[in-house]
Amino acid sequence: MSHDYAAIVSTIVVALLTIGTVQLVTLLKRWSVLLRGLYQEGHEARHRITEALRAGQDPDPEDFEQLNIVRPGRWLYRMALTAAPYLAAAVWAAACVVLIDVQIEVLRWAGAADPGPAAELARRAFRTVVVCGSLMAAEGLVRAAAIGFGFVVREHREHRAAFTAAERHAFFDSVAEYRRLSSARCRARSRTEPSAPDRTE
Repeated sequence: MSHDYAAIVSTIVVALLTIGTVQLVTLLKRWSVLLRGLYQEGHEARHRITEALRAGQDPDPEDFEQLNIVRPGRWLYRMALTAAPYLAAAVWAAACVVLIDVQIEVLRWAGAADPGPAAELARRAFRTVVVCGSLMAAEGLVRAAAIGFGFVVREHREHRAAFTAAERHAFFDSVAEYRRLSSARCRARSRTEPSAPDRTE
């Protein structure tokens, strides 16, 4: 390993560490906000149910829906979504630890009076930079895909909640009927249109 190679590796490692540290702090903050909001929602629902029972009133059914003991599957699904930023942060934390270890070894080599070739350290630094950089890029892609999937799921649930089953069936029946009529019009138009004259002699 040469000093120029050590300088290049150090520059890349510092850049990855900067990105990793920022992402780690951001993801941990997001995870804490989501987790606190999830438990706060259940706590407020329990409080409203208790207050309604004390007043001799029927609790709001929507409050029961927010309790994990009523909808354990929904609660586990939301917990999985809440844990996603934590798992992503764990990936960044592991990558940062490995990068710091490699950077320390590179600095120790560069500071030696007679560092020697250190071919194994050069290979290790190369593998670490490639693997950690790839993991960081993959984590970003997976997180973007998860955000998109979560948006689709939320929109689907909101659509289902906004309309009754009969209204949804009527909507899809009207779409199917429109497609059938549109296809019939296209076929009728293709039969009535005159064919292009033959210009070949």
